[in-house]
Amino acid sequence: MRRLLLLAGLLGLALPAPYKHALAEPVRFVAFGDMPYCRPEAPERCAAEEGRVARLMAQINAARPAFSIFVGDTKGGAELCTDEKVLRALSWMTLADQPLVYTPGDNEWTDCWQDRAGRYDPLERLALIRQRFFPRAESLGRRPMPLARQAAPTVENARWLREGVLFLTLHVPGSNNGRPAEPGEPGAAGLPGGAAALAEFEARDAANRAWLAASFAAAPEARGAVIALQADMFFRQVCGQGYDSGYRAMREAIAREAAAFGRPVLLINGDSHFYIHHEPLEAAPNLTRLQVPGEADVQAVVVTFDPAAGTPYRFEVIGEAGSPPQRPPCAGYTSSMRSTRSG
Repeated sequence: MRRLLLLAGLLGLALPAPYKHALAEPVRFVAFGDMPYCRPEAPERCAAEEGRVARLMAQINAARPAFSIFVGDTKGGAELCTDEKVLRALSWMTLADQPLVYTPGDNEWTDCWQDRAGRYDPLERLALIRQRFFPRAESLGRRPMPLARQAAPTVENARWLREGVLFLTLHVPGSNNGRPAEPGEPGAAGLPGGAAALAEFEARDAANRAWLAASFAAAPEARGAVIALQADMFFRQVCGQGYDSGYRAMREAIAREAAAFGRPVLLINGDSHFYIHHEPLEAAPNLTRLQVPGEADVQAVVVTFDPAAGTPYRFEVIGEAGSPPQRPPCAGYTSSMRSTRSG
């Protein structure tokens, strides 16, 4: 298979799209997020948590994936949003032998306004993250790979192709995607307010939806797609509580693009720290959601994606479960969840 591709390249032959897809192999990559979670009340345990992440990175390297995707939350929500804490992940991400693609979570910036996080300006923290984590059109890791990046300011949004599969990241963090609460919105009392936060959300949400549409349009012959973001956009549908106003437009856009695409789409998120995979969108039955473990469970999911197979995905969890293991955020989330449908 590889020799045929090499021969075609040497002879300058352009393979037709169906033939390219016939030659394509499954893509094997790693998805993880929400770690390390250090706690201010037990600072002596932070080194141990960082050690667990280092051991997980060694396991990821041993698995030899094509690349890894980290779906946000590089620190615990109760940790101060100092430069040291926000940038700490740059050190352990360099342990990745393969390319590592990162999309931000809420603990790094959206929630930094809280007392427990030190009352930092979220927009200033976001500017720092963009400057330090996304200075070039390439991934992190010891062997960076080139990426297409969205124009400033949302340079964190990326896309790339591997074995005919489209991969893209969207900056959709937890805490309602950074959107201030709507009047009377259930569960939204802890969200920040203000015109600046709303303006940032509206601009980024529009940029995310534009990047999603442009990415699918840029790869019309892709045989499958993977969308990675941080937020659990289905928490209210599964658990019956919490805010939702910051996710509606994005969820609808993903359902629309996935349904129009028609081929297997994998949506990866973190945020709720509990491993599940299921089909959450009635309007897009070709979309599967993978929620990766996190917090107490310092684990990653090795994903093998073969869009041509009858069962396109194989998932293998590696790493250390917590003692005790991470609990589900509500009764609706169980490890056997497979086909809960929500709109």
